[in-house]
Amino acid sequence: MSNNFLEDFNTILDGILTDYRNQLPGADTSQGSLIFIKSACLASALWGLYHYQEYISRQIFADSSDTINLEHHAWVRGLSRTYGETDAALLARLLEYIRRPPAGGNRYDYIKWATAVDNVHRAWCYPLSQGLGTVDVVILANETTTGSEIPSSSARIGITTTATASKLIDSGASFSTGHAVAAGDIVENPLRETRTTVTAVDSTTQLSLDNDIFKFVNEPYIVHCQTGTNTSVSAGKLIDSAGAFTNTTYTVKKGDVAENVTDAKQTTVTSVDSATQLSLVQDIFTATGKTYVIRGLVGEVKKYIDPLRPVTGSKVSIIAPTTLTQAVTMTVTRSGLDRTVIAADITAYMAGMEPGQVLYLSKLIQIAMDAGADNVSISVPAGDVTPTSYQMIRAGAINVS
Repeated sequence: MSNNFLEDFNTILDGILTDYRNQLPGADTSQGSLIFIKSACLASALWGLYHYQEYISRQIFADSSDTINLEHHAWVRGLSRTYGETDAALLARLLEYIRRPPAGGNRYDYIKWATAVDNVHRAWCYPLSQGLGTVDVVILANETTTGSEIPSSSARIGITTTATASKLIDSGASFSTGHAVAAGDIVENPLRETRTTVTAVDSTTQLSLDNDIFKFVNEPYIVHCQTGTNTSVSAGKLIDSAGAFTNTTYTVKKGDVAENVTDAKQTTVTSVDSATQLSLVQDIFTATGKTYVIRGLVGEVKKYIDPLRPVTGSKVSIIAPTTLTQAVTMTVTRSGLDRTVIAADITAYMAGMEPGQVLYLSKLIQIAMDAGADNVSISVPAGDVTPTSYQMIRAGAINVS
């Protein structure tokens, strides 16, 4: 931002005194004179106006505006700050929206929609990955606010394969295995933005529902696996003696939404204390017997995207990537070289790798050479490492000698 709107105090004062001398030749304009004092007061006021004008000019543009006006720029475009989102992250999302405006459901729209959800750090979109009308969206969680970059997934998500009144039928489901669905569990139709409860588990592929919320085949569903009623009361806690919050398949994580369905209140999970207890930001369970549901990040993204997507995107899968831990053993030559810096640089590089991105030995060598190494030898890995489509390579033991 240029300073076209600024004039320094001395320039303004000199201009005023010059005007006095032109209008009143011979008048005393020396420092301490009445004219000088009056001119200094006026110059000070004008100097303040110039600075306020410069401040206003900064607020016109999102990339130079203050926090409150940045949020207003975002609000005008239907964006709002997500939980824990910094000004820089909000600005980046806003600029992405401005530079790539909504375009009827292209890949950038899915990325925008996913990153608009609290605690989503990054997202990637893979159209047609499972055939026509399908879209895969891979998301990473905000590790600072959730404790892990792998997003929580505490729900069964799928699409109906048969339409029957007050039933949820999915021929590929496994409702009665593992952490089985039970009567009272909460089911959502994210496309219609409706929900109901399970009245009975008829089979491994069919549920009976309290309300008829699935009218057609291929409608999306979310069956929340972390539901129940609280059995004890403790300030800022959710306690359910029958809870399974640490279930390995449908694990609750920090940052998940804890909803008191009975009282229509919700808050955020701050820690998973045990299989039967969660710590919460707010104290929303002040009596026992309250129905609750824990909403994981994958389900929240699914719930947000489905009402926005075009009808051509008939199946949208929200995917939590898996981690491929990779060790590196490297030998470098050069006296006085700080090997810990190279190890740290390798770790930082691997921390930013995207799902499916190949780890090339040449890149590891380049990192070491950029740090000052004369020669580099790598014994682990033996060659380039190629993850599967939705795997992310992350650093294991990094040894540089």
